[in-house]
Amino acid sequence: MRIEPTGAQPAIPQVPTTRPNTRAADPAPVAAPVPVAAPVPVAAPGSAEEFALTGQLAALLSTVREFPAVRPDVVAVAVARLAAGDFNTPQAAATAAVAVVAAQPSIAD
Repeated sequence: MRIEPTGAQPAIPQVPTTRPNTRAADPAPVAAPVPVAAPVPVAAPGSAEEFALTGQLAALLSTVREFPAVRPDVVAVAVARLAAGDFNTPQAAATAAVAVVAAQPSIAD
């Protein structure tokens, strides 16, 4: 580094780089196309998962959609039963235990 006594520094000549900046000129990389497999049926024919939208099913769905997601009358009954202590009995505990066990899949399955 050279220090001038006047305090003014001479301009430093810029030397062009030997490697051009090609990032802006490079096109964006293109990903290779991913092969698409043939569609696989989700449900086996005749299984419970397979259904056809029949007139009867459409009518049933329409009826179900008329009910609200939360039924205030059912919630009110449950609140009243909780307040009355209906669920704080040994019989209620036994009934709940039987329902939980029945809802679990069998080990043999």
